[in-house]
Amino acid sequence: MKKKKNRDNFKRILLFIIIGFFLIVYVFLYIKIIYIGYQIDKLKDKYELLYLLNKNYNLQIIKLTNPENLIKIAKEKNINLVVPKKWCFLEISEEKNEKDYKKTEILEAGTK
Repeated sequence: MKKKKNRDNFKRILLFIIIGFFLIVYVFLYIKIIYIGYQIDKLKDKYELLYLLNKNYNLQIIKLTNPENLIKIAKEKNINLVVPKKWCFLEISEEKNEKDYKKTEILEAGTK
C-alpha cells in the first residue's frame, strides 16, 4: 500500500514537473515571438524612413541636375557652361561589369 502511494505521488510530481516545463517553454517562446514582432516593427519604421529619405535625395539630384537649373547656377557663379552638341551618358550595370571583370579583369562602363 505504501509503495503504491509513493508511486502515485511520484507520478503526480513527475506530471507536475513535465507540465511546468512545457508551460515555461510555452511562455518563453510566446515572449520571444512578441519581442521579435517589436523588432520587426522598429526595422520596418526605420526602412520606411530611409526609403523616404532616399526618394527625397533622388528628387533633389534630379532637380539639381536639370539642364535649366545647371545653366542658372553657372550664370550665378560666373562659370562659362558649354553644352556639347553630341553627348552620351554612362550606364553602369553591376552584374554585367562583374561578369566582364571576371573574364577580362577590366571594369568598364557601357555608353549610350
